[in-house]
Amino acid sequence: MSLIGTVVKGVIVLDGNPPLPDGTRVRVMLDEDDLPLPSTTETYEEHLAALRESIEDMKAGRTRPAREVLKEIAQRHNLPLEPGE
Repeated sequence: MSLIGTVVKGVIVLDGNPPLPDGTRVRVMLDEDDLPLPSTTETYEEHLAALRESIEDMKAGRTRPAREVLKEIAQRHNLPLEPGE
């Protein structure tokens, strides 16, 4: 079954108000055409400069393994280290 709705004040309101009993699990898929573009104050040139700097850091060995960084973030925010933990 496929239903369509709109987010109103943070709540999904389904068209036609279908009678779904409490506890019914649903899957929500966003219509990406309706999403606003993220706002940014970074110019194209600033973005390129940041990318070039990142590439130079990588070439110079100034990197860290992604798992190490993700573990730090998880610990800092009390998140599980692995899915299901």
